[in-house]
Amino acid sequence: MASVGKTALLVILTVGAVTGVVFYYLAAMFTPQPGVVVSLYRKDLPTTSEAQANKAAASPAIDESKFTNKVAITILKGASTQGNPSYDPDTSKASTDALVTWTNADVTIHTATSGSSLQDPNSGKLFDSNFLNPNQKYSVPASKISPGDHSYYCKIHPYMTGKITVG
Repeated sequence: MASVGKTALLVILTVGAVTGVVFYYLAAMFTPQPGVVVSLYRKDLPTTSEAQANKAAASPAIDESKFTNKVAITILKGASTQGNPSYDPDTSKASTDALVTWTNADVTIHTATSGSSLQDPNSGKLFDSNFLNPNQKYSVPASKISPGDHSYYCKIHPYMTGKITVG
C-alpha cells in the first residue's frame, strides 16, 4: 500500500510540475508587454513626419503672394465652448479671385469643413482643413469653392458653424 501512495504522490507532483511549467509559458505569452498593443481595433497614429507629409500632399502649399484679394476668418478663443462665438466673421463674402484663410486663435484643435454637419453627404467635399492646431491656418482659393452660399462647421465641435458666400 505504501508503494501505491508513493507512486500516486510522484504522479501528482509530476503532473503539478508539468502543469505549472505550461501555465507559466502560456501566461508569459499573453501578458501585456510595455509598448506592444495587440488589438483588432487599434490603429497606430502616424508619426509627426508622416502626418506632415500627408498634410502637405493633401493640401499643397499656396503662394499667398499671388492673391491680392484675401478673406480672413478667425476661429475665436473660447469657440469650443458651446454658445460662444465661433468664427469671426461668422458670415463671409469672397470673390472668386480671393484666398480664404481660416486661422485658429483658440487654445484647442478645430477644423473648417464645408457642409452643415458630419451627417451631410457633401461634408468636406469643397474644403476641409483637417485638424488646425492653435495658431495654425488653412487657406483655400475661392475659385476651388463653387459660387454660392456654403455652410461650414468644425468636425470636433459641430455646434461651431459659419457661412461663406463665393461670387
